[in-house]
Amino acid sequence: MKQIWRKLTQRFRGERPADHAAALEALFVSNIAGIAQADFRTGKFTRVNSRMCKMLGRSEAELLTLGPHDLQHPEDASRTMPEFIQAMIETGRWEGETRHLLPDGRTMWAMISATVTARDNSGAPLRSIGIAIDVTETRRADEELRAYAEALRLGQMVGRIGTVRRDLVKGVIYVEPAMREIMGLPEGEGPIPTSVWLERVLPEDRRRVMELMRCAYRDNAPEISLDYRTRCPRTGKLRYIELRARYQFGPEGKAVASTGVAIDVTERKEVEQRLAHAAHHDSLTNLPNRTLFRLRLDEALARARRGISFALLCLDLDRFKEVNDTLGHPVGDRLLVAAAARLKAELRETDTLARLGGDEFAIIQSFLLQPQEAAALARRLIEALSRPFTIDGQHVVVGVSIGIVLAPQDGGESEGLLSAADMALYRAKSDGRGIWRYFEPAMNERMQERRELELDLRQALRDDQLELFYQPIVDLASRRVKSFEALLRWRHPQRGLLAPDLFIPLAEEIGLIAPLGDWVLRQACADAVRWPEDIGVAVNFSPVQFQSRPLVKQIAAALRESGLSPRRFEVEITESILIKDKDATLATLGALKTLGVRIAMDDFGTGYSSLSYLQTFPFDKVKIDRSFTRDLDRSRKSNAIVKAVVSLCDALDMVVLAEGVETEAQLEALRREGCRQAQGFLFSPPVAAHELPGLLQELRERPALAIAAA
Repeated sequence: MKQIWRKLTQRFRGERPADHAAALEALFVSNIAGIAQADFRTGKFTRVNSRMCKMLGRSEAELLTLGPHDLQHPEDASRTMPEFIQAMIETGRWEGETRHLLPDGRTMWAMISATVTARDNSGAPLRSIGIAIDVTETRRADEELRAYAEALRLGQMVGRIGTVRRDLVKGVIYVEPAMREIMGLPEGEGPIPTSVWLERVLPEDRRRVMELMRCAYRDNAPEISLDYRTRCPRTGKLRYIELRARYQFGPEGKAVASTGVAIDVTERKEVEQRLAHAAHHDSLTNLPNRTLFRLRLDEALARARRGISFALLCLDLDRFKEVNDTLGHPVGDRLLVAAAARLKAELRETDTLARLGGDEFAIIQSFLLQPQEAAALARRLIEALSRPFTIDGQHVVVGVSIGIVLAPQDGGESEGLLSAADMALYRAKSDGRGIWRYFEPAMNERMQERRELELDLRQALRDDQLELFYQPIVDLASRRVKSFEALLRWRHPQRGLLAPDLFIPLAEEIGLIAPLGDWVLRQACADAVRWPEDIGVAVNFSPVQFQSRPLVKQIAAALRESGLSPRRFEVEITESILIKDKDATLATLGALKTLGVRIAMDDFGTGYSSLSYLQTFPFDKVKIDRSFTRDLDRSRKSNAIVKAVVSLCDALDMVVLAEGVETEAQLEALRREGCRQAQGFLFSPPVAAHELPGLLQELRERPALAIAAA
């Protein structure tokens, strides 16, 4: 293109052949480039060749009515026309690139060279000739190349990618300035000795990098990949670099240079590390979680097979549930963090502390020399957690129970060890909490019995082995049976009749309390509807049942299906239900009152905030716990407590019922203090539903009590 341009323009720059007219005519008809003559006085074209017409998309006749300024892009015309006129006056020549608007709206780029061909007597230009070459495609390709280069530059800047060249003969590398800081290299633009670059590689990675480079050179590898870490000299921040390069080989077949790219992958590595950490650590305490703990346990077992013993300790915080229930989960979370810090402070760096979930922790005590070391650690942990915590300005007291197993003595598999530690922990809790217990083989037998009991309980629900027994509640003024409290019993095929304290805690633990409670509700309503109209039934509801959102609907459905009047149904709850979620519980109690049933607070005086709850919700009945009734006939304190409760409830229009009445003296004391209802073995132990008619007859005929029944 440049050669053609020189040949076309040299004729008009003092190097023209003698026969100017003949040369000019040859140019016009050659169609190598667009040629146009113009008159300075009119500003119009006086002659154009066919190539010019084709380039501008116009006919010869149309172009002869126009001038150069009519065809240029407005932005270019305002800039180039003054330059063009001044150059033609002063030198008689002008060269440049301009845009031209075509009739179809497209833009054409042209390289133009114009020369003055005639002047007047004063030297002013009269006529000129211009040569134009269409460079649109070339210009577009240049723009695309520049755009690509800019995109590449931005991509390298955003992606933190730079080129790296290494001269193996001179022992230097060439790195782009933008990558020098990232790679921890000296500033500047000149070559950097390879030794300087290697010095900036972290010592932990340097030996590996040098060995990879040595092997690649020795084996004539076509390319090399290096991953290493360095530090930014300005910020001191750790950077992760990936370097990929391809070798160039000399005549003797050995590598003489390499060219590649260096990529800063720090952000990706940090994200990967955060994800890996999150997958293996507890988000609250930042301790290893169950997944990482299992990996550490497997590693400890592998060492144990080589004779290096260890102890596994499973821990549960004592009274943690009470903290969550009374002070709220945020306080409970902060307590877990504080407890984890105290536990960790008692361990060595070689030990592992993990949070397995909730308030459950586990410890691997590594390199155990004597079994007594595990007991010594357990004592330190118990002492550390027995000291009060201060959480949000509140003193919180908890404790910890610990189960210990020794490896490899107690097992060589992770599942077996964890199971054994759980059994030892269960024993520590059963023996009073705040203590530790080693695993013993007998524990496995007891745990097996518990598993069998769990299976039997599930079977009991399917095989209708559950029964309701009823204990009378007597009105002391009318001497009549006011209601019966429904009490669950399990008639086990082999173990006989089981009291609820033998299986209800298990049912709550394994998630069977909800179906058990629903069965009790429906069966109690079905039984009570066959009793005399003025005798009601009282059913105790556990916290798990009470937190079930459909509870009100379940009670309404049971009453509707059985035909039992709501006024004959009494819901018994303990204070622990109110502690769990006070607002939701009060809303449920209000819905039950609207339903028409009666509400009683059970075990009054044994919880945390009885008086505040009596003030918050108008209960129909308050049941005094048997622990106060037991000493009525011989303790002034018990009499004073009962008297105070009766006085308080009378003022609040609540009935007081005393549980656990077993003697005439207790009954007389209750009557004297104004208690209105009583329940206990003095009247009757709990009896099966089919025995109730006989019990009512017996109570009616008992002269000592003279209790009437409907």
